Amino acid sequence: MLSIVVCIKQVPDTQNAVFDPRSGSIDRTGTDNIMNPDDLHAIETALSIKDSYGAMITAVTMGPPQAADVLNEAYALGADSCVLVSDQRFAGSDSLVTSKILSRAIDLLGAFDIVITGCDAIDGNTAHVGYQLSEFLGIPLITQIHKLEIQSDHAVIERLYGHEYQKIKVLLPLLLAVNKHTNRVRFPRLADIKTCTDKNITIMTMNDIGGTEREYGAAGSPTVVFETRLFSHKRAREVFTGSLNDKVDLLIHKLKKHNILRY
Repeated sequence: MLSIVVCIKQVPDTQNAVFDPRSGSIDRTGTDNIMNPDDLHAIETALSIKDSYGAMITAVTMGPPQAADVLNEAYALGADSCVLVSDQRFAGSDSLVTSKILSRAIDLLGAFDIVITGCDAIDGNTAHVGYQLSEFLGIPLITQIHKLEIQSDHAVIERLYGHEYQKIKVLLPLLLAVNKHTNRVRFPRLADIKTCTDKNITIMTMNDIGGTEREYGAAGSPTVVFETRLFSHKRAREVFTGSLNDKVDLLIHKLKKHNILRY
């Protein structure tokens, strides 16, 4: 049976976020928290693999104690076990240190076949963790996934490569980074929602993963933020002219151009 680790993250709901006007940072104390949207698709990828091949799914998140909320959500969706990596000494970690911490926690869980992450987090938008985690774990990273099959000790993956599809064969273990284009997230069952908070969450601290305090948090993070800026999206209206068939063709072309339609 496959062993799958899914890395998820609790993030502020940026649709309703409150920002500090001086620093441009999110006021996390006054903002509702949600599971990072791409990470929902990471869990769905793990569940799809489990449905097809059989697997044990472990969801892992790093954060303060309240980040356990997203692990309860992972249980409701179908995860088999959950791990919260939490320690005050981890506070202020950048993406590099976060990846180091996650890799050490994953190593403690034992042998695994697949690690799955979201491509990006809406609170930082660096898209670094998948790449850095694959380096720390020493496994290949695959992105832009369209179709995946597990065959014995390897995976056969179709991925979008520019405007063409690429079919590759890669040995396990491997890391998959997914986003909203990879799949459609299922809804949890009501019975699982009712029982998800009753399930055990394993907690790991710095004492468990090892290392020194100097390696973690702001002290161990090389990233320096020089400036932050607020910005807003503005909607624009575009009108297609011509016959009905012309309008349909123009709409399809536009959707393909922005990778909303793939065919």
